[in-house]
Amino acid sequence: MIATGMTTRSERIAATVFAAVGLIALLLQHHLQVQGPASEGLSFFKATLRYFTSFTVQANILVVLMLLAFALRPKIEEWTVHPFERSAIASYIAVVALVYVTTLRDLWASQGAQWLADVLLHYVVPLGYLAFWLFVMRKAGLRWYDPLLWLIYPVFYLGFVLVHGRFTGFFPYPFIDVSKLGYGKMMLNASGIAAAFLVSGFIVLVVSRLLARREPV
Repeated sequence: MIATGMTTRSERIAATVFAAVGLIALLLQHHLQVQGPASEGLSFFKATLRYFTSFTVQANILVVLMLLAFALRPKIEEWTVHPFERSAIASYIAVVALVYVTTLRDLWASQGAQWLADVLLHYVVPLGYLAFWLFVMRKAGLRWYDPLLWLIYPVFYLGFVLVHGRFTGFFPYPFIDVSKLGYGKMMLNASGIAAAFLVSGFIVLVVSRLLARREPV
């Protein structure tokens, strides 16, 4: 199956379904973080701000928005869409799943609704989007340096959570918790994550280049 430049009804329905699953997962996670045990008695505003410090949440929001855009775009206009943003999101969500599986999954034993939210945000939505990107979305047009440009967003994200953490004392991930690690160890860990983003980006680029050869001009 290759991207043809004209979306089908079944593809748009699939995109809508994946987006709905992602939205449900995001709303569930927000509810748990704002009103559940994880809220720690914070106000709605502070708990919501903490919710948005999660890269997992931000990446899943990007996935939902991109899938909705795909579903709503007139089918004849699909061939005009440049793959830069779609492929960047594929790179981001792949790192989300990878970091969770290799680093975060064993740090806590989630149960019930939190387990469901974790599974949806870290497995179902990432795998669904990657499959959709791989088999449906157009890929021709990426440049060799695009993965370097895709790093801008994770770097901006790191700056955001460090500033937020400086004033609140909260860091969403243990490997960037400056209060416990210090800036030296934190930067070393952040460099490793940046390397993962870069490798993921270039894998996305190589796959795009290979599959783009099969797409109609």
